[in-house]
Amino acid sequence: MSDPNHPLRPSAPPWSLLGAVVLLVASLGGALYTIDAREVAVVTLFGAPVRTVTTPGLYLRAPWPLNEVIRFDRRARLLTVPATEMLTQDKKNLVVEPFVLWRVSDPKMFLEAVGTTAVAETQLSDLAVSRIASSLGQREYAALMAVQATSSAASPMLSASLKDDVAKIAARRLGIEVLDLRLRTLGLPLQNEQSIYDRMRAERSRIANRYRSEGEEQAASIRADADRKAAEMLAEAEQAAARIEAGAEQTAARLYAEAFAENPSLYLQLREIEAFETLINEDDTIVLQSDSPLFRRMLGSAP
Repeated sequence: MSDPNHPLRPSAPPWSLLGAVVLLVASLGGALYTIDAREVAVVTLFGAPVRTVTTPGLYLRAPWPLNEVIRFDRRARLLTVPATEMLTQDKKNLVVEPFVLWRVSDPKMFLEAVGTTAVAETQLSDLAVSRIASSLGQREYAALMAVQATSSAASPMLSASLKDDVAKIAARRLGIEVLDLRLRTLGLPLQNEQSIYDRMRAERSRIANRYRSEGEEQAASIRADADRKAAEMLAEAEQAAARIEAGAEQTAARLYAEAFAENPSLYLQLREIEAFETLINEDDTIVLQSDSPLFRRMLGSAP
């Protein structure tokens, strides 16, 4: 039984207990964090890296500001480097646009070296450009173009040793793994393109003129050869015709002689008819003496 001279102390209000529970839950919630399969993380103590987390799961940490979890995307990223002019060994300008496929490989080094993706890509871009420029500067323009024209590879002028060199430097200095390094574009500066095209057109025009000249020479030779052969064939034909005509005249003379020997009267009549055909045309007017054999033949009288 309670002492009537000592009243009971009032019990703690319920909201105080609720506040304590909320504070406890908040403290526990701040001490837990998760890492998914797309991430890696660095845990810092008062801003200094103390450990890296690369395995997905639920983890415990001290509340902020003791511990802070800094996360990075572990997935591969594509970096397209802006087009850059570079010089070949023979001082010819080329426009080169590389691209790099990369990802974070060492989160702690990545945090200490660059801190953010933007800074990492700036430094990786500078690294790729400097190494590619050094490589192209040791090769002549014509050799590069010949390799580019005959190779089926996407970036034939980027050797495996160049890619390995960039990858090793990026891993050692930036905590980055370079998965691939290639050229998206390899060409000429805009100010040089027109002069190149003009030279190409002049060269094509010179070749076309040479072909036309050679064609005209061949055509003239063919025509001359054809004319010569035609003249030879015509001469041979004329000779053959002359031989045939001479043979025909000889045959005709022989036949006339035979006819005269066999029938002189018929021979004379045939000769007179031939004379008529030779001398008299359809509209001709002739004057003959009445005692002319030709006149008598025309009148149908006997000689």
